[in-house]
Amino acid sequence: MKSAAKPAVKVCIIDDHSVVRMGLKYMISFVDNVECVGEASGGEGAAAFVRGCGADVTLLDVRMPGVDGIAALGEILADNPEAKVLMLSTSDAEEDVYRAIETGAKGYLLKESDPNRLMDAIQTVYAGGTYMPDELKRVYEARAGERGLTSRECQILKYIAKGYTNEEIADLVHLSLHTVKTHVKSILANMNVSDRAEAVAEGIHRGIIA
Repeated sequence: MKSAAKPAVKVCIIDDHSVVRMGLKYMISFVDNVECVGEASGGEGAAAFVRGCGADVTLLDVRMPGVDGIAALGEILADNPEAKVLMLSTSDAEEDVYRAIETGAKGYLLKESDPNRLMDAIQTVYAGGTYMPDELKRVYEARAGERGLTSRECQILKYIAKGYTNEEIADLVHLSLHTVKTHVKSILANMNVSDRAEAVAEGIHRGIIA
């Protein structure tokens, strides 16, 4: 039974897995002063959904089909810069953690975390703080210390991973062969790798390549 001592923290959930949403709602139902006020199965229309729920804290998945969690986060914050969003994901990839925090998430937590940790995270974010376990802080700091790839370089790296040649990539992205070669050299330098195979491996490690 929920306590009436103070207003409940209103939480909404955006996750493409119904089982995850069901589990989170079930967990929240046993917690004093926290209530679920809405759920959505994807990131499309995230800002309007959060606004309509009147949520204090949004639990947002990172990797979803269509509009992913990072794009949805950007939409939510563009609509309300004061929105409090806690990323809840199975991914601890460097790029996912880094992009979420840089975009403006107030916290990042893995779905495998203990339920008590999740409730602590919700309360911390609701109170205006940030929440990220030490192991994810290390992931973020390691990525923050590196020079990142531009969106165009990420696009080209994904084509490299699919086995396309520079000539084929140039046709696909409508750039000159010289420009693509320049991008490839920049990718190798920025990722501190010596060849395309190492770049792909590092891209997978960082979460740039799914």
